[in-house]
This record gives sequence, C-alpha cells and structure tokens, in this order.
Amino acid sequence: MKTLQTQYNLIKEGKGHKDVFLKEAKRMFPNGIRKIANFDEATNELKRRGIISENYVDLQPINNISTPKQGFENAFTSFLSEEAKAVEKKVSKEVEEDASHGYDTADKDNQNNLIFDQFQNGVYFEAKQAPEKDLEDIKKIVQKNLEKDPIYYTKNGMFGVEVGYTEDSVALVPKEVKSKDGSGYGDATKKDFPEGEVATGYLELKENKMISLLNLVKENEEEKKPKKTKKVKKETVESKLSEIEKAGKVTTLEMQIEAIDEIIESKKGRISMVTEDDNLSQLVDKKKMKEMQREVKDLEKRKMKMEKLYEKMCGKSYTKEEMIDEMDATSWDLKNGTGMEVAPDLSLNK
Repeated sequence: MKTLQTQYNLIKEGKGHKDVFLKEAKRMFPNGIRKIANFDEATNELKRRGIISENYVDLQPINNISTPKQGFENAFTSFLSEEAKAVEKKVSKEVEEDASHGYDTADKDNQNNLIFDQFQNGVYFEAKQAPEKDLEDIKKIVQKNLEKDPIYYTKNGMFGVEVGYTEDSVALVPKEVKSKDGSGYGDATKKDFPEGEVATGYLELKENKMISLLNLVKENEEEKKPKKTKKVKKETVESKLSEIEKAGKVTTLEMQIEAIDEIIESKKGRISMVTEDDNLSQLVDKKKMKEMQREVKDLEKRKMKMEKLYEKMCGKSYTKEEMIDEMDATSWDLKNGTGMEVAPDLSLNK
C-alpha cells in the first residue's frame, strides 16, 4: 500500500489521482481533515502536521557505491584463472619415502594380499587333487596360481572340483539378431479376411488331434486301475463303549425333547381353552396369561436347540413317533358289531 507522501509525489509528477489521495487522507485522519475539504485544504493540513512535505528526499543512492578493484586484486583474480601447466614426470623423493613406510599391497608373496576366499578354495581344491602333499607345498601352489590370476579357482576349481565359470562357451556369448525375428514379430497373416472383419495378425492353428488321443488313453488307464477299498476298522472295546455312550445320549435327548413337547402342548391347551371361552378370559389375570405365553416361547426355543443337537449327533432331523393304541378282539367286535353276544355300541362311532 502506498503512503500519502508517495501518492502526493506522484500527483506532482502528473501520475497520481487527487481523488484517491483525498479519500485516503480523510480515512486516515478523520479528526484533522473535514469531510467537505478539497485537495488543497487537505494537503495544507497534512503539511502543517508534518505528515507530507514538499522537500522529500528518496532513499535511493545518487552515486555508485562500489569502488574499483585495486591492482593486487586484479592480479590475484588472474592468478586463480591460470591453469597449472607443470606436470611431474617423476615421483618426488619425499613421496617415495612416505610410500615406503606404508603397507605394500602389491607384494604377491604375502598371502594377506591375496583374496582370502580364493586362497581358501584353492587350498581345498589342491588338497583334494594331491592328498599326499604337505600343507606348505599346497599353499605355494595356490599362491603361484593366484599370482597369475586373482580368481583362478573361480574359473578352474569351483566347489572343490575341476569346474568353474567361463565365457568361452558359444551359448554364453549373446549375438545380436538383425533379422525381423529379433523384433519379436513373425510373418504377417496371408489369409484374406472378408470385408468388415478384423484380423489379429496371428496365424490360425489347427486342432491338435494328439491331445484328445492322449486324454482318451489316460481315461482308459484310470478306468483299468482297481479302486482302493476302504479298510474296515476293527471293532474294539473302546469303540463299542463309545457307541453305547452315544446311543444313551441320543435316547436321553429324545426323552427330553418329548417331555418338553408334552409340557408345551399342555400349556397351549390351557391357553386355547381360556381364549376360546369368553367367560374364562374375563376372569383370568392377563399378566399371568402373558407370562404363560412367554414361557411357551422359551420352551419352544429350547426344544429347537435340542432338535439341532439331535440332528448333529444322529445326522438326521428329529421326528416324533406317533403312538397307535392297540385294540383287543372283544373291543373291536363290540365297536364294529361283529360279536354275537350284544348289539354294537353306536356311541363309540360318534
């Protein structure tokens, strides 16, 4: 945001706007400048207060503050830009003396300068090749071979046998394929496709009849193979006792289901008897009636759980056995009127 002094200077140069300056001055100094004041009145008031001034000096420098470089500075700059042309053809005496005090890594007679893994494999390989030789002789042979080639035993004696890695094999050297086969694309399809059909660019393959023939041979072989018969487990005392125990649990569960079923039927009979008779339904307590209905629902849930357990144990769902009342011959004759003694009782047929 521009200050009032900057705006006033721009107005004097013919670049500013008096209306913007006046509006900004009234906003910033509402107590000093009247609302109806014009540009001249506002500028006079601001000059009196010392907010703006006619004799304004900018902070930008009026001359160049950088000083020219001295002679020694130019000489040093040219020295840095010069390229060193001196090349030593012989190592100096001081460097040779310092190098002589260091560790000699080029000495091949020292076993520590050899690759330890190669030296270890070499001793193992040479000891297998000539077990009668002494260890020191074997080390000398290994050292001599490693002086020729640092990875001699990788190429000639890997894994303790006369095998190794080589690059002389034809199969290991890659060759650039310059024909069209090197691109991965084969010959274009020469078949003429009807108009409107899209070609895939691949040749059509005929059905391989050998595949189906092999499948038929395999199927015949599988049919000829004798099926494995399941071995019948010998019945032991423990298995027999477990079967008896399981049968006892099933019988107990059946009796429990029947008992719960009888209780449910009796309670349902009482509820239906009360609901069907209007006089009884008015006399019976409704709260106790709801409790009995809730009890019937709980018993039915319990019965369902027992039936699921029965199905899990026996592998079949529970079915209630229907009881058929037996009738002796005399009762049957009396009911059907086939007896000679008395007439049939017609009330039994009702």
